[in-house]
Amino acid sequence: MRKTLLTRVSLAGLIATVAGCSSTPPPAPVEKSFKTIASQFMTSDATRSQGTVVDKGMFYPKETFSFSYRYCSASAEQAQQDIEQFYQLANKTCKANSGTMINQDTDAWCVSHPNTPDETPIFSARITSTDLWADVCPTGPFVPMRVIENKDVDKVAWIDGAKLLGYQPYSVHRKVVPSNQSQAALFNEKETPAPEQEPWTEETGFIATHVGETVCMYKKTKDEAYGVTYKGKIQSVNDNRVSVLATEKLKGDIRIAPEIDPLPWYKGAVIEADARSWFICQ
Repeated sequence: MRKTLLTRVSLAGLIATVAGCSSTPPPAPVEKSFKTIASQFMTSDATRSQGTVVDKGMFYPKETFSFSYRYCSASAEQAQQDIEQFYQLANKTCKANSGTMINQDTDAWCVSHPNTPDETPIFSARITSTDLWADVCPTGPFVPMRVIENKDVDKVAWIDGAKLLGYQPYSVHRKVVPSNQSQAALFNEKETPAPEQEPWTEETGFIATHVGETVCMYKKTKDEAYGVTYKGKIQSVNDNRVSVLATEKLKGDIRIAPEIDPLPWYKGAVIEADARSWFICQ
């Protein structure tokens, strides 16, 4: 009787051990950082991985929260597939963060408590394709992307930074792009905003107090395909109006353009504009 009991106990232990060894391991945790996901997306394809990180600002909040990348796609079809895949990854990551995607004028934002006074941004995702740079992207459209995300600073600092980078907090006046609108059509370049619409940032404050600094201004109208960047040194500042001796005119927005392409320009011409119209450049 005792022998039989011991045998049963041993057999039960053996079964438990075997069951434990053959059981399915717990699923790996879902990556919740969209900056990490986006970086993996860029390096997981031979064409995309040939691009470069761009527009890494020197000033808060861009240098803290923003990640920008650009590359030349293999074809128009591949660019469209990349855009769709990028937003699928954004949606998946947003769900992993218990968030909801909403489309604003600037980017698609993942938020918690959407369309309520408690709405909080989690991250933003933006990717577009354009064939304007066909002369430097012979295989397919030029594709830029941007991610804005915070995982390190407190909530108030993050929300303030997100606002400066384009997030529009909930209000009864906020416009949200319909979710059924094509993501590819959401983020076409628009005319340069008027200076009074630009936020006053740490970079703007630096520009308004540093005569002699090299700065740039990007301008684009509806009739222009690329727009242009003016580059020069600050000559004087008066009541936040910055006078710059512009000595270069460059094709497109040099913060995202795939190459520096000079355009015909004077030896030097003074441009005066609000400090918010300029940005630091090299």
